[in-house]
Amino acid sequence: MGSSPPAPASLETTIKPGLTLAIHVGAHKTATSHLQHGFSKARGILRQKGVAYFGPELLRGKLPLPRLAGKPIAAPNALLDAFHRNRMCKLVLSEENILGTTRADLVAKGARFYPAAAPRLTRLMQALECRNATIYVSIRAPLAFLTSAHGQQQNAGRFAPMAEYTAKMSPDALRWSDLVQRLGAVPGVTRVVVWRYEDYPAITPLLFEDMLGRGRGFDLPERKRLVGTSARALDHAKAVLQADPSRDVTEVVREARSLYPKSDENPGPAPFGAEALAADLARYREDCTRIEALPDVTFLRLPAEPGA
Repeated sequence: MGSSPPAPASLETTIKPGLTLAIHVGAHKTATSHLQHGFSKARGILRQKGVAYFGPELLRGKLPLPRLAGKPIAAPNALLDAFHRNRMCKLVLSEENILGTTRADLVAKGARFYPAAAPRLTRLMQALECRNATIYVSIRAPLAFLTSAHGQQQNAGRFAPMAEYTAKMSPDALRWSDLVQRLGAVPGVTRVVVWRYEDYPAITPLLFEDMLGRGRGFDLPERKRLVGTSARALDHAKAVLQADPSRDVTEVVREARSLYPKSDENPGPAPFGAEALAADLARYREDCTRIEALPDVTFLRLPAEPGA
């Protein structure tokens, strides 16, 4: 029998297989920068092990992500080309601003953490033509998270008090399980992996095994203890900038931190009392149990201590 005639060009065209990605989305203020720093330092070693890592230093630079809010702009061709060049590798992408930022309206609204996270992730998945992604997210006790996120805003010169920062939030009702469910429902997301900031960095061997595969982990660099900004330093910086708005905010805050370093004498802001923090921790533990029971979610837990 003779060979079949060639199919029409329209039938020969095959659908390009979608990308498979491991996407680390943060969250902010959960040691994300330290983890990203470790990945960046280990980039060469990981590449030899078949892992290609793309972090903020690339995704905010020469390989920019697509715009995740507002009107879409040009496709992320540079990033897609880089993925193609590394198509034989496991592709790992890390950028906490996929979720949003620590700006009040983006970090939480009502009872929702990162209210725009799902549409932002959806736009990213569509732009990258990714149909198979595992999402990695770290969580933290909500009131401690809000305190740290608010501090980051203050360090940038946005000195609104906590009451104003949380005016459109319901801090007692915030649940990470809601965010995990919304991320897991994004088309193309097959699984969400969650761990607690409070377990970092001890949890990283489990994280690396899940994200990278067995034998592909690496040693993290020494974790420098980040000392926050004292309340007195923030008051000083605010006064300086009010007197001279032309001053560089970063420089003023740096000078204030040097003058009034955080210490027992100059404590950091403490917007929530001990009773509120204790109640928040109890809700957080319940929420972690809730997350652990969600379908298509892997909750990384440290091994129990003997006799515990």
